[in-house]
Amino acid sequence: MKTYTLLLVEDEEGLRKVYTDYLTENGFDVIEAKDGEEAVEKAIKYADDIDIVLLDLMLPKLDGLGVLKMLRNNNKTRNLLIYITTVLASDETIKETKELGADGYMIKDNLTPEDIKNRIIELIKSNENQGVK
Repeated sequence: MKTYTLLLVEDEEGLRKVYTDYLTENGFDVIEAKDGEEAVEKAIKYADDIDIVLLDLMLPKLDGLGVLKMLRNNNKTRNLLIYITTVLASDETIKETKELGADGYMIKDNLTPEDIKNRIIELIKSNENQGVK
């Protein structure tokens, strides 16, 4: 299996550890960010290596919408595959993330680490088939 690299942006340490451990055990390279500012820094620094960004919306220092705006407005990160992972499921929030350029949305409460792993692989492969990074 090809090794995929993802930027996991999650402020909740326990959840970040569970996802990182599970995904690493399953062949992923995981770059972690615990807040919005760190997410932007690492996305820019590792843009050429990242296959997908899993971005929580509720983050300290800079929220997920702010991160999304900054990444879409930066030449190095504008084409990254960015999926929102959050517990917020309002239609208005989903609409706003799509308008800002998110590639999709996952509701964390409904997904196990296995579900997330499978979804990540599916999303990356789908993107590769469309000729995107």
